[in-house]
Amino acid sequence: MFPSPEIERARLINRTWVVRGNLAENTARYLDRLVEQRPETLQEVCERALAAAHRASAEYRDPKPDFYAALFSRATTAERDEFLRDHLWTRERSAQLATADAEPRNIDGRPA
Repeated sequence: MFPSPEIERARLINRTWVVRGNLAENTARYLDRLVEQRPETLQEVCERALAAAHRASAEYRDPKPDFYAALFSRATTAERDEFLRDHLWTRERSAQLATADAEPRNIDGRPA
């Protein structure tokens, strides 16, 4: 099976953006792990990351923080500890996104 365009695009972005502290390498390892252990999650997080980056860009904000937080929004606590050890903001924001997704929502998207 070939990767979807969204997965290929997310991997390309991760390879080409300049980021600090081995974030690109750690993200590549995380995506590889998803391929092996949770392939159903890989497509979702890549779609979320691309959408988050697009929204940030449309708002004239740096898309990198939102992109990486969305990519790790389905990571387990152990995965966040392993791959985002030196990236406190991304670790915290991705955990917030995961928690927000777990909260009951009204039809308009607001917390119930």
